[in-house]
Amino acid sequence: MKSKFKLKIFEVIAIALLFVTIYSCSDDDNNPVVINGPVSNSVNGVVNFVDTNFILTGGTYLISAYPSTGWPPMGGPTAYDTIKIARTNNVLNTSYNYQLRDLPTGDYVVSVGFRKSVGGQSPVMSVYGCDTLRTIYPAGLTCFLNPTLKATIGSNNEAAVGIDMLSWADTTYKVY
Repeated sequence: MKSKFKLKIFEVIAIALLFVTIYSCSDDDNNPVVINGPVSNSVNGVVNFVDTNFILTGGTYLISAYPSTGWPPMGGPTAYDTIKIARTNNVLNTSYNYQLRDLPTGDYVVSVGFRKSVGGQSPVMSVYGCDTLRTIYPAGLTCFLNPTLKATIGSNNEAAVGIDMLSWADTTYKVY
């Protein structure tokens, strides 16, 4: 009797393990596939600052996307993100990955600026397509008014990737 009972328990355990194995190998909606890569309708890239003269109080560094038809800007950007000034091992980071989301189809001018907490002009230290010049205002005005490169969100809502820029951190070296 005891051996029949042990045999039944063994059979029940074996059948249970078989069902668990079959269920865990099934392909169902409870295990969605995660797709890595850029988000649709976004602009992605890296801002590399060429100096470390950051203003750490009284405002915020921003990366912004403006419709190219509305450049130079007379209003707010279509999308923006705050560039977080951080330290690693007591050294200021000078490279920042960014992603600007929810942009409609079209061409965009991407810029790095400093938004002051109170009043005054907010300088622009870089514009995509004019950044490698790193020309100080007013010499860079021609490129600033008509940047040579744009970030494009296509009709299939693709992401604009590789929109990498050089920028001043020091706001006295503005391009505008």
